[in-house]
Amino acid sequence: MANLPKDFIGLDALQIVANEVSKEIVMGPGYSDAEEMDRLGIDIITGVQFKRTFHLFIRKGGTTRRKDVHREINSEAGFLKERTLVSKLSWDKFPGNIDDFCETVFGTDAQGQFPLSSQAVEAILKDYADNLAANLWFGDISLDNGEDNVPARDQAMALYDGFHTCIKHDIEDGLISEANGNLVPCEAITAPTDNNDSAPYDIFIAWHAKWDERLRKVPTRVYMNEATAMNIAAGYANKFHGNFRVEYNQGDNFKLPGLSKVTICPIANFGEGDRMYATIDKNFVYGVDTLSNEQYVSVRLGSDRDHRDLSFQIQSIQGAGIKSFLKSALCVSDGTLVAPEYVAGDYDNTMLVITLAKANASDAGSIDATVKVNNTTYTAPVETSVNQILSIEATDGTNYKFVSWSNGSKTKKIQLTATGMNMGLTAFFKKQG
Repeated sequence: MANLPKDFIGLDALQIVANEVSKEIVMGPGYSDAEEMDRLGIDIITGVQFKRTFHLFIRKGGTTRRKDVHREINSEAGFLKERTLVSKLSWDKFPGNIDDFCETVFGTDAQGQFPLSSQAVEAILKDYADNLAANLWFGDISLDNGEDNVPARDQAMALYDGFHTCIKHDIEDGLISEANGNLVPCEAITAPTDNNDSAPYDIFIAWHAKWDERLRKVPTRVYMNEATAMNIAAGYANKFHGNFRVEYNQGDNFKLPGLSKVTICPIANFGEGDRMYATIDKNFVYGVDTLSNEQYVSVRLGSDRDHRDLSFQIQSIQGAGIKSFLKSALCVSDGTLVAPEYVAGDYDNTMLVITLAKANASDAGSIDATVKVNNTTYTAPVETSVNQILSIEATDGTNYKFVSWSNGSKTKKIQLTATGMNMGLTAFFKKQG
């Protein structure tokens, strides 16, 4: 057993703190983006263990007739369609150290908890929640086939199928289509060309008019990216020259006069493109498992590197889905969406990138010099760890000689301390003769 400091709160106490925090963390975006989920009217359901089945009864219309005893009638009511929200098990491990979880001179609070330790654990585990939230729209389990060569970003975006992926699958299966009335083409909504251009607003109104009338009669939310929302609002202002005001409510949501049942919901991580979704409230669902023993946070003491190290392991089950694809509940525009850069935490890479450049742009020929990182010739970005000492050395070529580094040093061999985040360094060389 490690030589534990007297002020270490203990594994048992730390596990209690982790358990308390994990109850919220395993909710993913339901915790980290709770206000956003509420703003978008997304239904958060708990107790989902790997899948949740919704039963959608699809009714056949046009079966009622004027009564005539001489005519037999045997109408078809419709059929039952199962909709399944598939959830997946995710996990992560986080390192720590005893020194980060020691009782301070401030002692404990009235409940006997350790406030500073709670903050430290929450900071560790909130990263996990952020990673879950990043999959909410563009998550795609098919990105990771389990092979070792799967790019790190693809692995990070394969925790569960996000809403865009669910829509894509429904289109591929023929459930969302123009024939079914839930895929309605819409002209591209771009920025107004001048202060008299109302086209973005006019195009949106024309698209709204093509929705199923039952969808237009009930409160709906329209999901789109921020640029599209701003273009619509600008087009509206140009058309009415400020005579009517856009009604903003619940954050960035807004309503247009004359469309009292329609709430436009701009979404920062919706992607780049002009696709939009109009849907009834609580139709988009995020499900988590808060009941089974499959979700937990465990704490372990000691490692081969340092017996005072702590390891946090967390895992949870979550998934996303759409209850109803029927035109009375959902309308999808055409167009495309491109996923944004991976957004979670403050960084997702720890690479050292070195560039070889000419000190004089006019110098001819390729640079025949080399750079070594920790005695290995640099050929591709090098993964680093926080506070790692990096020995970097430039070697002259036949035609090009070292001049300086981009950090100002003119010494061929330098040492850098890795920040734990991405780092960039340029070696400048000058052609001889």
